[in-house]
Amino acid sequence: MSHHRVFAQLAFERALGMAAISSLAQAVAESEQFRAAGRDRDPIHFWVLVGELEEVVQDRIRDVLDGPGFGVVERGELFHQPRIVELVLAARDARNAPS
Repeated sequence: MSHHRVFAQLAFERALGMAAISSLAQAVAESEQFRAAGRDRDPIHFWVLVGELEEVVQDRIRDVLDGPGFGVVERGELFHQPRIVELVLAARDARNAPS
């Protein structure tokens, strides 16, 4: 395999990882925005929607953990997004914790 092909593959994998991280950051922001703006809503519907948004966040965390996005987190490329790093590392620790 040529060096150019290897470099292209690595760049592609990093882009996939960054896309997963971007989706996670967007899901977290939308969830937090909904929580902040939704306090005056019907409590039952509010908490149902909060639960659904939390499921989306957890799905995006799994996407990062199971894909090349985790390498981006491990390399420290997200120093400007400490909340995302915290969520991903906590999920990794919870996944690897002995039962």
